[in-house]
Amino acid sequence: MPKDGSKTRYKILDETMTLVLENGFAGTTIDHILERTDITKGAFFYHFKSKADLALSLMEYFARLDIAELNTSIEETAEFSVDPKKRLIKFVQRFIDLMTGLETPYPGCLYASYVYEPEQFGEEIKNIVKESTLSWREAIGELIEQAAAQSKVRIPLDKDSLADHFTVILEGAFIVSKSLNDPKVTANQLIHYRNYLDLIFEIS
Repeated sequence: MPKDGSKTRYKILDETMTLVLENGFAGTTIDHILERTDITKGAFFYHFKSKADLALSLMEYFARLDIAELNTSIEETAEFSVDPKKRLIKFVQRFIDLMTGLETPYPGCLYASYVYEPEQFGEEIKNIVKESTLSWREAIGELIEQAAAQSKVRIPLDKDSLADHFTVILEGAFIVSKSLNDPKVTANQLIHYRNYLDLIFEIS
């Protein structure tokens, strides 16, 4: 009966993700991965033909996790659909809660790590990053649009830009948090975003 190699494959992906977030993709060698995972070179190449193959598989894996997190956040706030502003605030609050109480800075986002090294990757990977980013814009933008439809909007509103602001805050906060070695930064910045949303929308 053949052995199920999925456990080893996911171990490689998880440990490689950690290494890339620590050192960048160019700074992560196959030898580093072998050392971290305690597997043989033969086992590595059984699962991935090359480092480039690993890069694509890793991004596909991360994107699935990322979109699953987005979908979970949308589903968990669905009970507030009758009050779109409250749902939008609860959506952001979920991420505040996730980032509150961290003992070390959040490790970061693989999308950003890849974007910082564009020469390392082909169009397929770049398109995954783009499509995932647009998925967040679309989902948050829809929440913003629904809130605006049932509220008085205090300032001119560009829903796509305001939706992107959530991503901008997360990515920027990850950098500042790691730079200052302060795990509170990300939650605190998201609180500012939540408060800003609360000020923009006035219930009719």
